[in-house]
Amino acid sequence: MARVSKKTRPQRRPTPEEDTGTLVERLVDSLWRAVAAGDLLRAELEAATCMALPRVGRMAPGDVQGFISKVLVDEAIRQPSAEGAAMLRLLVSLGSPATKRSASQALGRLTEAGIYPPEWVTAAGKAVPDRAWRRYDVFGDDEAVAVTFRYGEAEHGVVGQIDLTGIPVAVAVGVASDANKLIEAMAREDDPFDRVEQIGLAEARRRLEAPLARGDQEADPGMSVDTLAYLPVARSRVRRLPADGAVPVFTAADRAAAVDDFLKSPLAAEAVAADEDATRFWAEVLTGYSSRIPGEPPAQVGPRKIARVLLGHVPNSFTLSDAQRRHLEPAVTAWISWSAEHRGLDEAATARLAESLPEVFGRFGQAYDDPEAATARSYLADLAVGDADVSALAGHVARRMFAVPMPAPGEDGGSVDVGDPEVRRALVETEFAECTPHAGLSQEEFAAAVQRVVAELWDDDPEEIFAAARRLFASGADRHDIIHTLAEQPASAGGPASKDLPGR
Repeated sequence: MARVSKKTRPQRRPTPEEDTGTLVERLVDSLWRAVAAGDLLRAELEAATCMALPRVGRMAPGDVQGFISKVLVDEAIRQPSAEGAAMLRLLVSLGSPATKRSASQALGRLTEAGIYPPEWVTAAGKAVPDRAWRRYDVFGDDEAVAVTFRYGEAEHGVVGQIDLTGIPVAVAVGVASDANKLIEAMAREDDPFDRVEQIGLAEARRRLEAPLARGDQEADPGMSVDTLAYLPVARSRVRRLPADGAVPVFTAADRAAAVDDFLKSPLAAEAVAADEDATRFWAEVLTGYSSRIPGEPPAQVGPRKIARVLLGHVPNSFTLSDAQRRHLEPAVTAWISWSAEHRGLDEAATARLAESLPEVFGRFGQAYDDPEAATARSYLADLAVGDADVSALAGHVARRMFAVPMPAPGEDGGSVDVGDPEVRRALVETEFAECTPHAGLSQEEFAAAVQRVVAELWDDDPEEIFAAARRLFASGADRHDIIHTLAEQPASAGGPASKDLPGR
């Protein structure tokens, strides 16, 4: 799918001769000029770019706020002025909670001294939404959603490129000072498999809000500088859109009905005759993955998504029988043909979908036999059946990997069966062997308590233990210290909401 994001200026990467200090000085100077000009949109983008510098430079999380305070907040109050107050107002509008607090406190000091931000900057973040468009491929692999906004009579646009092959995530964000050019780019007919439609503002929010949040939290290392910079602006704009909770939900019954429709279809006849059980398994896996998110119906698949399913999801989740491995190609080929017919794809789109299969089939064996994949699927060995809820599986994996992180390869470079309780016990024992227990526990009592906590996390029984772990994690504690803390609580306590964490 063609990229449609338009930038208000080219990406500004440091030249080989430009050191970090020079880059920071240049970008902060650009922010001051935008503020002095009273250009609200440009000032927002310049401020967002400056705040993105720590992420672009891979700065340690603990150093980010110090950088922003020193480079932006302190800079704004070093020479008290209305322009400095404007800069602080922008940081309050677009910054993280920590940045908002720091900038708000500094702005309060300026206003106490009788220095106020100019009137134009009080509109920051209050752009009025106007229209929205969606450009998507017929396969359901990705989409771009664009929304136009107004500051007075001036109209600008925000666009998010969303990858739909996994849990929807924004992979690119653009801001266009010329909204009309952005809409022209959205409507460009340069891909036979793309479609464009105007959508409501509430639907635009539903399609953008969560993917933008994931893109901000889980930024890909290859994400562009502008995308990192514009994410806070885009998220701020999306919050201005009306909310609408009306999202289609497809249940386990809907997935089961789709599988039955496929198995009764003439397209599945040959595969069913060869091995009905294996054909059903693959239909359940593909149908389950295609409807794992709200609003996405069963049978939704595209060339990139099928690769993600067969080269990532399946090898990392399911332990296959010999029959299931042998029957992969005929069952999946039949399901893909049925999916195309079920969705009414035209001949060209159906052919494109079919053309993607041979390469994926050719790579499946290597992906499945990879030792790391074998270790990953051992976390779900007792849970991953064909009709398992994919979202539920993801939750189980997250919890179990919290309890026992992915281990290094075995001595021979092979996989590690984390599903084996004795293997888990040995891994946990090694990790916590050097810990010093507190709360009057002996070393033996502490070791037993750690094993108990890990077992409870693994089984999610009682559920309160993982809830306690999440609370501690949200407070900033790391995983190892959380388990240490929980192990020192009485078995019936379910863990603390907060507690001073022990040393390792």
